[in-house]
Amino acid sequence: MEFVKYNANPKKKKTGDCVIRAICTGLKESWEDTYKGMLDVALDTYQAISWNKNYEYYLKRKGYNKQKMPRRLDKTRYTVKEFADELAEPDATYILSVANHLTLIINKDLYDTWDCGRKSVGNYWTIYDRPYTKQEIKEMIEAEPIKKRKKRRVEL
Repeated sequence: MEFVKYNANPKKKKTGDCVIRAICTGLKESWEDTYKGMLDVALDTYQAISWNKNYEYYLKRKGYNKQKMPRRLDKTRYTVKEFADELAEPDATYILSVANHLTLIINKDLYDTWDCGRKSVGNYWTIYDRPYTKQEIKEMIEAEPIKKRKKRRVEL
């Protein structure tokens, strides 16, 4: 497994949006579309966007079923690195749940804002129908942050 530092946030902000980053990249959706879709789910449940039941429902609604935490025969857990090296298929994408975080494996490599390779894998989702080409990965990593938008004034 190789760690690739990648931030799908359109402004490259370092913020608590790991759920949005992992899902939008894994499903090849825009950050904004994923955020809006997750917001719709959150409004239905009256829970925070990043609540695990919300992203589980969002992924299920998109046709992806949660896979149970992988364990070895001796019941020990796999780390993200071990999952990528030993269990992940070369042309598949995986959204992995680790402690208080969602991360992403693409073609057996970890894509995230930080290296969580030593964290234990919880549940996960396999994305087979949207494989990444080397060119898509290159373009994704080289993308520039979006320009600042005009701030909206909110009346209270």
